[in-house]
Amino acid sequence: MNIFNSLGSNYDADFVWRSIFTPGTPGAFRKLRDTLADHFSGQVVLTYKGRQALELALKNSGLPNGSAVGINGFTCYAVYQAVELAGFQPVVIDVDKGQLDFGLTQLKKASTKHKNLKAIIVQNSLGLPTDIKAIESFCKKNSVIIVEDLAHSFGAMYADGREVGTVGDFTMLSFSQDKPLDVVAGGAMIDRRQGAPAPEQPSHRVSLWQRDKVALYPLWTALIRTTYPIKLGRYIHFGLKKLHLLTAPMGDTGQRLAKMEPSAAKLLLKRRWDEREADLQHRRLIAKIYQKELPKELQVAPLAKSKPSYLRYPILVKDRPSLIAHLKQKDIYIGDTWYRTIIDGGSTKVITSYRAGECPEAEKIVDHIVNLPTHQHVGEVQARFIAEEVKAWLQSQ
Repeated sequence: MNIFNSLGSNYDADFVWRSIFTPGTPGAFRKLRDTLADHFSGQVVLTYKGRQALELALKNSGLPNGSAVGINGFTCYAVYQAVELAGFQPVVIDVDKGQLDFGLTQLKKASTKHKNLKAIIVQNSLGLPTDIKAIESFCKKNSVIIVEDLAHSFGAMYADGREVGTVGDFTMLSFSQDKPLDVVAGGAMIDRRQGAPAPEQPSHRVSLWQRDKVALYPLWTALIRTTYPIKLGRYIHFGLKKLHLLTAPMGDTGQRLAKMEPSAAKLLLKRRWDEREADLQHRRLIAKIYQKELPKELQVAPLAKSKPSYLRYPILVKDRPSLIAHLKQKDIYIGDTWYRTIIDGGSTKVITSYRAGECPEAEKIVDHIVNLPTHQHVGEVQARFIAEEVKAWLQSQ
């Protein structure tokens, strides 16, 4: 058994083949744009990265330059960076106690402290929906723009029965590696405001070198995962990174807005969009096993009546490094935790305005969270094995 959270875990052999040989066509590009416009009821721009789509949403918001934008106190640096690149001030909002996202109480506190708070980014971390009804009511009364970030949560349902991405003024999707609709690279910005002017479509393309890296990423990661048990995979992984042949989520693609590759659009329609319900059902099935098998005190309970999509399954433990080391001995590699810091830049060194103590609840989460995998390469047998090993580790503590 050889299980990862990432490193191409969303890809099978068919996807590896299609990633290399799928040709891009203008028709597929237009079809994806029309499909998303119909699904989310808005005007769509397809971008090379999700963070570019987020930046574009904020730039199209019409807000005064320098306005404050609230982001979750448990997030990726890409979100923080997108706010800054759009010309706004990121304001980190603490999560609710026992949750992975801010709710109404923390939003009100942030709004009181930052009088120029004009927009918020709703993240629905790891696919667990937040209390959107209360947040939406507050934002309408206070003229605060809602941007729904679906990088983690595509397909999840809020407690009031609405699908994530169908509530805010803007919706952002990421099609990057390890995301729900993973085609290695891609994003979409959807402007859902009635009567808004048509957004400008980017024409710039990333370099051929970068396109080749993206196309080969599923092949390289399949090779790494397959040879990991004999340690060869570790050397391949190190070598590819050292030679800059392995594309990374936080990799530098330049600051220039670029469009999504037509080949990625075709791949997304053929594999991800058509299979989205099956993928959701699989993730929820694996989550149910973890829910049943693991002690309740470890689990992050979703809000009542909500329907999470479970990009990963979060648990909270006292000694995260010890559990990760224990699982690694069983060939379960889940050290790439989302998120280890309030604003996580992964292996990239980042500088932010966040100061320790500003988000005490989020700080508790980032010190103790572990993500259990729910992707297609984790079946019921593997999920039960992971749960048993977590319980075995607990007994040893």
